[in-house]
Amino acid sequence: MQFAKVVEVYDKIEATTKRLEMTDLLMRLLRLTPLEDLDKVVYLTQGRIHPDYMGIELGLAEKMVLRVLMHATGLDESKVNRMWKDQGDLGLVAEDAISGRRQKPLESTPLTVAKVYENLDAIARESGEGSQERKVRLLSDLLGTATPREAKYIVRMVVGKMRLGVADMTIVDALALTFATKADRDRVERAYNVSSDLGEVARVISTKGLKGLDEIRLKLFRPIRAMLAERLETLEEIFTRMRKAALEYKYDGLRVQAHVSRTKIELFSRHL
Repeated sequence: MQFAKVVEVYDKIEATTKRLEMTDLLMRLLRLTPLEDLDKVVYLTQGRIHPDYMGIELGLAEKMVLRVLMHATGLDESKVNRMWKDQGDLGLVAEDAISGRRQKPLESTPLTVAKVYENLDAIARESGEGSQERKVRLLSDLLGTATPREAKYIVRMVVGKMRLGVADMTIVDALALTFATKADRDRVERAYNVSSDLGEVARVISTKGLKGLDEIRLKLFRPIRAMLAERLETLEEIFTRMRKAALEYKYDGLRVQAHVSRTKIELFSRHL
């Protein structure tokens, strides 16, 4: 699947603040997406490469991204820094910089979702001596052939600021509407709560349907999502909503899941 098709939908999502409209746009995107790219599109829409609990993050430093933009566009440092100061959004800087690059690629193959994901995954996994240079090359490889709009979202992904306004629960809504019905939404959310992995939920529901989702179970070293309380302003509101309630002192502390096998122990916070 060409990355340009995904970016086209991202632009429309960014232009709205209405959750129902976002859900509808995501649903259309998911229907267009081939099965082999579905989990990748879901992760990219979340601004991730893998589920949070795996601890594999992009998080490139902004100065490194500026350096790559200068290399990919031929623009001088002062101009790129001025653009960043004016825009305040590296994605928009990338869009403008790629639009104004001094030397256009003579011939380039359109970026695919698989290519973008592959390079971003490689960037996230790079470590050790020389890793910074390898990250620069991988990002340069993408930006060298990206269109201005594609560059905007690629850069936003690598700095961890997608700015789409799409919450995980909006993706849950879209998955339910795409591969099941609105009435089945709770089953989709349950699968996400148990797996903490929307990419897996997308893979399973698209290939095995709701029965496949029901087979997603607790798994060692894959944390479940924490249940978070809903805040209310006053005691009166609490009793109005709950009718009966028990009150207890709240102690400061950490909510931690401990996953223990005979050879390994992992602790997960509520943020996974």
